[in-house]
Amino acid sequence: MESKQVIYKMRTAFGQSENIGVYALQSVINELAAEGGADFYVNVKLLRPYGSQKAHMYAVEKKIKGLCCDKGVHLDAFYEDMQAGISHHMVIVAGISIPPKEQEWYRETMRAGQDIVLTKWAGMEGMLRIAEEKKEELEKRFAPVFLRQIEDFGKEVCALREIDIAKNVGVTAIREAGEGGIFAALWRLAKEARTGIAVDLKKISVLQETIEVCEYYHLNPYQLASAGSLLIVTDNGSFLTESLLADGLEASLIGRLTDNNDKLIKNGEEQRYVDRPAPDELNRIFMEDRTDERH
Repeated sequence: MESKQVIYKMRTAFGQSENIGVYALQSVINELAAEGGADFYVNVKLLRPYGSQKAHMYAVEKKIKGLCCDKGVHLDAFYEDMQAGISHHMVIVAGISIPPKEQEWYRETMRAGQDIVLTKWAGMEGMLRIAEEKKEELEKRFAPVFLRQIEDFGKEVCALREIDIAKNVGVTAIREAGEGGIFAALWRLAKEARTGIAVDLKKISVLQETIEVCEYYHLNPYQLASAGSLLIVTDNGSFLTESLLADGLEASLIGRLTDNNDKLIKNGEEQRYVDRPAPDELNRIFMEDRTDERH
C-alpha cells in the first residue's frame, strides 16, 4: 500500500470572546493549506472554567460549526468539558489533511538567497482578540469608529486567497506567523530552513490600529499573535509581492534567507538579532486579568 504524508496542526485559543474558536480553527485551516492540504478534518475540544455557565460555550460552538460549514471543513469530533484548573474558556483545535499527490511544490527545500515575503500585518490577530476581550475598557479610550475599524479586520484572519496565489505563482514554502508573532515566526523559519535571515523591520507592515492598542497596553506588536499573516519563501519575492498586491492583498518583501546562522533584523542603521521565541504578548493581557481577580 502506498504511504501518504499526513499534515497535522494544532492551535489553542483562550479568553472570554465567543470568537476564540474561530481564531484557533482558522489558524489550523491556514496552516494545513499552507503546507499543501486540501481536505481538512478537525477535532475540537472546548474547556470552560469550573462553575461557569454553558450558555457561553454554546455560542463558541455555534461559531466553530458555522466556520466549518463555510470553509467545507470536516468536523470529526466535538468535545466539551469543565476544567477546574483554568480561569478562561479554552478551545483546542487539532486538524489533519492529506495533500494531493500532484502538488509537489510544498516538498521543495528552502535555501540561502531566497526571498521572504510577508502577507498582511504583524500582530493583527492579537489586536482583534484584545479588542474583543477588553471591549468595555477600550470603549472608554478610543472612539467607536476606531473600534469598528478594528472589527472589520476580522475577515482577514483567513489566508486562503494568499495561499492560492502563492501556489499558482510558484513558491518554496508558506508558513503562518501565528503564535508568538512575527519575530517567533522568523526564528522558526530560519531553524526549519537551517539558514540565517536578514530582514528589514521597516518593511514589516503593522496596522496603525495595532500600534495604538499595543501602545495602550505596553505590548510589542512583533511578538503578538499573527494568524492570517504568512511568511512565504520564494525565488522571486518581487514578483510574488506584485501578484498579491494586484489582487488587492497586503504583501511586502521583507528580507531573505542567508548562508549563515545569523537571524538579523535591521532597523535603519540599527540592527538586532532574533532571539528564541518569547511568550506571546497576548499572555500578558490574561495574566493581568488573573491579577485583577486576586485583588
